[in-house]
Amino acid sequence: MAKNVGRVLLLAGSILATGVVLMKVTVPDENEMRKRLDPTLLKEADRMKAQHKERTQQLLDQMRQVAESDKPMWGDKK
Repeated sequence: MAKNVGRVLLLAGSILATGVVLMKVTVPDENEMRKRLDPTLLKEADRMKAQHKERTQQLLDQMRQVAESDKPMWGDKK
């Protein structure tokens, strides 16, 4: 029984290690992807990234504002 458990653990570990190695070898990092992009797509990606960053910052600011106030987040419906 212990012999089978050892084999299963060894097989599972081998499969996982193979997957990790394949991922590291085949998936490019962000810098490599940016080098491969067409300049117009790169500009669009940068614009979208800046837009996302701005929206996230606005949301965080709003959350801070609500956290500091005594009013509920959904506002007063009077």
